[in-house]
Amino acid sequence: MFLRHGLYSAPRIFSRWDFSWRGLGKVVVYQSTLLHNVPGGSPLPLRDITMFKFLQRLQWKLTLSYAIVTMGTVIVLTALFVGIATYTESQTAARVFDSFYWSKTAFQDNIPYLVDKPAVLQTWLDRIQTKGFAWADFQSYTTRESLDYANTLVTKTQPIYVLDPHLNLLAAAPLNDPSVSGKPFQARRSEGPSLESILAAAQVGNKNYTAQSFTLPDGSYVTALPLRKTDNDPVVAIVIYTLKPVAFATPTNLSKYTTFFLVTAFSMFTLALPVGAVFGWLASHGLRKRLGNLSASAKAWSKGDFSLILRDKSVDEIGELTRNLNNMAEQLQALLQTHDELARIEERNRLARDLHDTVKQQTYAARMQLSAVKNLLETNPQAAAEHLASALQINRETQQELKLIIDELRPVALEGKGLAQAIQEYAARWKEHTGIEVTTTISGERPLPLEVEQALYRVVQESLSNVARHAEADSVELSLSMTPEEVTLIIADNGRGFEANTIHPNSLGLTGMKQRLKEVDGLLDVESNLAVGTTLIAKAKLNMIVTG
Repeated sequence: MFLRHGLYSAPRIFSRWDFSWRGLGKVVVYQSTLLHNVPGGSPLPLRDITMFKFLQRLQWKLTLSYAIVTMGTVIVLTALFVGIATYTESQTAARVFDSFYWSKTAFQDNIPYLVDKPAVLQTWLDRIQTKGFAWADFQSYTTRESLDYANTLVTKTQPIYVLDPHLNLLAAAPLNDPSVSGKPFQARRSEGPSLESILAAAQVGNKNYTAQSFTLPDGSYVTALPLRKTDNDPVVAIVIYTLKPVAFATPTNLSKYTTFFLVTAFSMFTLALPVGAVFGWLASHGLRKRLGNLSASAKAWSKGDFSLILRDKSVDEIGELTRNLNNMAEQLQALLQTHDELARIEERNRLARDLHDTVKQQTYAARMQLSAVKNLLETNPQAAAEHLASALQINRETQQELKLIIDELRPVALEGKGLAQAIQEYAARWKEHTGIEVTTTISGERPLPLEVEQALYRVVQESLSNVARHAEADSVELSLSMTPEEVTLIIADNGRGFEANTIHPNSLGLTGMKQRLKEVDGLLDVESNLAVGTTLIAKAKLNMIVTG
């Protein structure tokens, strides 16, 4: 026995499932195309405006990220190292000590040897006060930072004094009054700070820089340092000068640090970038393969093929997702099988009811007529002929009823034809079978979701079948109107009509039609008047984007 859901509805189930997956892709592509429309021109495909298309692949994204992270990490660590070294070298305490030490060294390498040569000492001191120290002023061991630290003394604006151990002035720069040379130095001056305490520390040879200096309000240091030829010799002179305020200054090794940083950064571009890229490629290869298997399985499942089973025994998130998807596929397959089986059972029940209401009753009536023919054939041939004619008429009606049932079971390729064409062809066949005139009107034809087309097509079949069986009509008007928001189907006959409270809905298939429309967010309205006819109005909302 042919079953309507066996030949028709089972493929419809898979088609609806396929639409729900592939339709989403259609909508996305459709909307992406709209987003790239050029006013007055044709849509620009996304692939034509995408630069570096290969970067859309997950493996290339991971490869690039590994390379950038590797290179960036090393550069950041290098910069951090350089920053720490720079900060360490720029610490205040270290710079203060180095300023005291190297400026004193420069004075001590010269003044003790020039105290017996006042003119030469004065000339040398004038140069230091105006230009600062030079490398030639050092006779002791030096480092590359020695000159920079020695030249932290304030030149030009602050004076330099050289005293003997008894605090007599030997030289001064600038020397505004030569007559003061050789005379006692005035430690307490009205125009400046008192130097008595630091001069006292210098006279006894105190080597503590804190005792030999004090800080001015601007942060600069005034110092009085004792000078000797050697550490074991007595103090031969005392020098008084001013050191610049200590602040976070540019380190003397900045050029070395800069070179190191640039070399490291270049090495990262030439070495770490390809190494990180190779590592990223290898690390993401397995991930890409696993995700590719997931994608292939999802595509197969969307087409109703559940034979593809994912195998991933890893315990990470992708492995867990794989096992969950396998469970989902098994449950979905079982659900579809259950749905298909229920549809078959429902269709068997409907077909049995239709056969009982029509074919069985008509066959019983034909049997009764033939029995009468048998009884009257010898005694009343004319009456027997009348009963035989009635039996033939019943047989023709039974044949017509069977044709209608078989036509309902025949599958229609709605996706290939569209609802409008399918309805027109079905109406033409129905007219040929029943002899009832059908007028078909189509307006606003457009592509519709497959489930909406199938629901409305089944409504047309059921409605016309009811007209042929019960309406006693001689004409039917069928109208199909489609807008972007809604599709409306109207079927009106001029038959005998009925009263809703006197006709069982199941016998007319109203419950089945309402259920089909409810599945697609639709409604069914039936208006009938006795001796006037029946009008059936089916509406379904279009709440999704449909692409052809």
